[in-house]
Amino acid sequence: MLTVSVLDKRLIHYKSRSLKLSRWLMKDLKQADLYLEIFIVGNKLMPKNVLSFPADQKFPRPDLKQKPLGEIYLNPSYIKQQGEDFDYMLIHGFLHLLGYDHIRKSDRIVMEQKEIELLGQYKK
Repeated sequence: MLTVSVLDKRLIHYKSRSLKLSRWLMKDLKQADLYLEIFIVGNKLMPKNVLSFPADQKFPRPDLKQKPLGEIYLNPSYIKQQGEDFDYMLIHGFLHLLGYDHIRKSDRIVMEQKEIELLGQYKK
């Protein structure tokens, strides 16, 4: 299950784009049985490009049939200002929820390769 909430109504056009890519990612990465929440926000709420928060598995949500994967917050305005790609940043946030990181150089290389691979497959 997937929900996309737009917290800045000026960015409503990013909702369908987020849904389409997220559904594809969940299917392609075999995460379709999980619950993911995406929030589209503006600069006032979050002056960053993307933040990911994995779900705390110690506190299950009885209102959900699916196991929660986590939350992704995206700021399309900031992403655009920085010359970044919205789809790439959504993939980046998703991979963080799956345990990828970029703390060490070797981890960053692996994560970037996966991001590029997924973006290329999606845009075909």
